[in-house]
Amino acid sequence: MESLDLTPAESLIIISPDSTGIEMIKITLIDLLLKKALKLNIGQNKSQFLKKNCKSVTIIKNKSNELIFKPHEKILMDFLGNGGLELKEFAKTLLLQINPSEYKNSVRMPLIDKNYFKRQRKMLLSLVPYNTYILTEEGIKVRYMIMKLLDESLYLEKWIKEDLGRAKAYLSVMGSHMLLTNVEVKNIQKFNKMLSYIKPETKTSDYYKYYLYKVPDGFLDNRGDIRNFDFIDISFFDNFESLDDFFSEFEDEFNDVE
Repeated sequence: MESLDLTPAESLIIISPDSTGIEMIKITLIDLLLKKALKLNIGQNKSQFLKKNCKSVTIIKNKSNELIFKPHEKILMDFLGNGGLELKEFAKTLLLQINPSEYKNSVRMPLIDKNYFKRQRKMLLSLVPYNTYILTEEGIKVRYMIMKLLDESLYLEKWIKEDLGRAKAYLSVMGSHMLLTNVEVKNIQKFNKMLSYIKPETKTSDYYKYYLYKVPDGFLDNRGDIRNFDFIDISFFDNFESLDDFFSEFEDEFNDVE
């Protein structure tokens, strides 16, 4: 099977070029957590209702991770250094040091090299020249491939009930790109947990010809089907009701620059 080798941030800028650098920082942060490049230390408190009362959340590097990072991923990894930061402090210092527009550019530049985007010179009021970026023919083709899979998220719940092989294949080719769909996090968790115990007779390659992301070495069989999902960790969502709940830890800092 083919891999488009895209991160969620790269797919986001392809399908929605006007997306902000802040949006790309957010989705890359979650993606790095899902890929176990980063991890959260959750401070325990006296309450048994962790989801509503957890405030002590520290983000740190996972030193055992050996992934090769793309430029926009490396920015966040290098920012953390070898220590950890409490989430609010992480957001505050991050946006003091990283310009969202420059971050967006770090996502886009490698896609220019892959001939998905090209620069276009325009004039503002016929007086001031400026550069804009548009999709190439190859970029439009890739955008179609991304959107085709994103649109299929509408059928996921139906497949869970009627066609587990198709459901598992869909989650396989999407990976953390599920964050770009309208499927709620709690349902992504539920679906992944259900399907982790099920081994349908059909394979991913029976339904699809490509992955949106690069599956780590060692997790694919000879047909290009995923052996297991151990390279993705959705357990950190157990401590939050939703993505909004996670980002509420430092939303004020992010909103100041949006």
